[in-house]
Amino acid sequence: MHLISSETTFAASPEVVFDHFADHQKFAKIFGGTCTRVQEGQDEPNGLGSVRRILPGPLAFEETIVAFERPHEIDYAITKGGPLKNHLGQIRFVPVADGTRVDYEIRFESKVPLLGYLVAAALKYGYAHGIKKVQAELAGR
Repeated sequence: MHLISSETTFAASPEVVFDHFADHQKFAKIFGGTCTRVQEGQDEPNGLGSVRRILPGPLAFEETIVAFERPHEIDYAITKGGPLKNHLGQIRFVPVADGTRVDYEIRFESKVPLLGYLVAAALKYGYAHGIKKVQAELAGR
């Protein structure tokens, strides 16, 4: 099992930060991918039960939103495609004095031996670089 975790602070309210992460297209851009919603959620388009197709380069897979509590948490799992199994992404939005802390964890196993290490490294790198742009964008609000 691979675990990636990150804490990032944003100079914006939990509601603003949550909205950014809940937007499928904006979320995919953090990692350098593109996204299309293939199924709307139960209560709102990108909410619980929503399915998004992610295209990070040549790989394509679908993620389903499995928990969605505005403005506190978003959980998602890969439900179709890709080289991963037992995948769960958990994002928590915590109010802090100067804005919002995002606690983000991704857990997964790889279907292909040793590939999980490469995927973990790519996810860490992509998030570390993409999230800086989000911090700057949300600080300007």
